[in-house]
Amino acid sequence: MPHDKIKAAARKRVGETGEPYAAARRAVVTERQAPGGQAAAGQAPGGQAAASQAAASQAPPTGPGYALAMSGEFHGWLAELRDSDPTAAPLVVRALVTLMDKGASLGDPLVASTADSWPWALMQALDRSYQERVQRLTAARRGEADAAALIKEIQDQVAALETAQANLEDRRRRALDAGRPQEATQAAGGLAAARQQIAQARRTLPGVVEARRRLGQASQRLEAGADAWRVRKEVLKASYTAASSSLRASQAIAALGLGDGDGDGRDENSGQAVSGAADARLAEITAQMEQALGQQGGPEGLMELRPGAPLHGGIRILFAVEPAGTALLIAVLHGLEAADDQFPEAVMASAQMLRRIRAGQAPEAAAHTYADTRSLLAEFHPGDPAAEGF
Repeated sequence: MPHDKIKAAARKRVGETGEPYAAARRAVVTERQAPGGQAAAGQAPGGQAAASQAAASQAPPTGPGYALAMSGEFHGWLAELRDSDPTAAPLVVRALVTLMDKGASLGDPLVASTADSWPWALMQALDRSYQERVQRLTAARRGEADAAALIKEIQDQVAALETAQANLEDRRRRALDAGRPQEATQAAGGLAAARQQIAQARRTLPGVVEARRRLGQASQRLEAGADAWRVRKEVLKASYTAASSSLRASQAIAALGLGDGDGDGRDENSGQAVSGAADARLAEITAQMEQALGQQGGPEGLMELRPGAPLHGGIRILFAVEPAGTALLIAVLHGLEAADDQFPEAVMASAQMLRRIRAGQAPEAAAHTYADTRSLLAEFHPGDPAAEGF
């Protein structure tokens, strides 16, 4: 089994069991080596293997290239692109045609795996999760402050009504003493209204006080949770950065031949051991980040298409070969700022969508299909002379 698949399977196992990465990796390797292990490895939870097999049965005949599939939303974006951005549209169509023609033989700079971007996406997701917790804490604190202000307002209202009640009682008494029954009746009416309002305010006050108490408790819990999450995410991010730096340093030392051995091959073995340990540490930390975020492993098979490469055209398309023989377009980032700043979040969202697709839960993802480049060009570039060169 390829190393990258072993690493992905080990990370997934760590996320499910919480065991150390090294133990998870040993278990994965053992399972693959056991009789029938390869078949067991193909079984995915929730019927994913069955869904993938069913999808594969509908795949086009195997060939050097790919068929193309996309959602209605992606189709709408592609249809509008020619009018909205006539410079970018030919680049996108040319890239899609090349992908369909060349298939798996394509690589950098036009097509690249998102595997190396996954830890970056996880770290940004940790930050977003912290910000969401802070926002919930802020909302709870605002609610508590609003409840406190309402308590003060009710208390002030009761005090004012009690003052008015005392004045009305005095006015009624003086009117009766002076023999002015009509004025006394008016004062009595106002007195009854004041008493009713006071009673209503006093009935409302305990509920508002209780709401403030609950909001205060919620704020304390949310604050503790946000603080704990902040510490956890910073530790994970710092650990990953340190392990990544260690790996780069060991690789540089090995590449420059700066070991302290006597040239008998032990330097190379030592360097490989150090790099292997650093790589395992990176995989373990990645699995811990996935576990913290509730992610079910990395986006295995998620690729990036870069129209206009090697130049940065400001468009990045995320796709996967799903089912076999079909390039399924999942997401697009359009615009220089969006293509860079939102890429990690798009990788995270696309990984989640890809899992749903493989589980047979998102049939709408392949609402539009194209068996060959001719059908794609006929829809998006009919009669375009430039299509001849595609």
